[in-house]
Amino acid sequence: MKFREKTTIQSADVDMRGVLRPTALLAKLEDVGGHQMIAFPPSNDDLRERGLAFITSRMVIQIRKELRENMEVDMETWATDSRGLSFNRCYRMLHDGEVAADVYSSWALLNFEEHTLVRVHDFGEVGGEQYPPLTLDIPLRVRMPAAEEYTEVAKRKIYYSDVDLNGHLNNTKYLNMLCDFVPGIENKSLRGINISYVAEAPLGEELTVLCKADGDTYYFKTVRSDGKINCEAVLYF
Repeated sequence: MKFREKTTIQSADVDMRGVLRPTALLAKLEDVGGHQMIAFPPSNDDLRERGLAFITSRMVIQIRKELRENMEVDMETWATDSRGLSFNRCYRMLHDGEVAADVYSSWALLNFEEHTLVRVHDFGEVGGEQYPPLTLDIPLRVRMPAAEEYTEVAKRKIYYSDVDLNGHLNNTKYLNMLCDFVPGIENKSLRGINISYVAEAPLGEELTVLCKADGDTYYFKTVRSDGKINCEAVLYF
């Protein structure tokens, strides 16, 4: 079944314009996903005891309404169309019955003891019954610019405050990090994100942040010190 919870936007969740930060938005929704897995085991803790953990592959986020401090919102999540190596999940956030944000996400289930990925048909559904996926205006797949079209905009080290239980840059933290490198971000309204997580960024790593602007669309690529791509993302304003 679809799983639902309520939450309130707190002062620490908003930026200098008073608008919910993308990292806080995604963190709240992912918490709902975790709570659904507790209600419909296995939970993330159950998986960890079995030597398994979900890692994020892709997040596609459409922001339909800006949320502000003290707003009460309804959140819901459900598993959807999972196959192959992709365990897919949707999230939705609503305010006064109006959709504020929709998210389509893909996850891989890692056996971290064997360093292999688990297929959906070998493991089964996670998070209860599957429902149809959301339809977004943000494309699920994006053709990224050629390497020579990017410009280096920053070096970004991964600090203790960035990492999660796995010792890697938490998937929600990428969103605020990338927004930091959009010129004039304090005067822009984010309407969508498509981010692909390619390789982990561990504690102490220094990422090279590359960007290409095309009007109100910003293409990002982050590269690890070993030359491997860490993430690719598109931010729509």
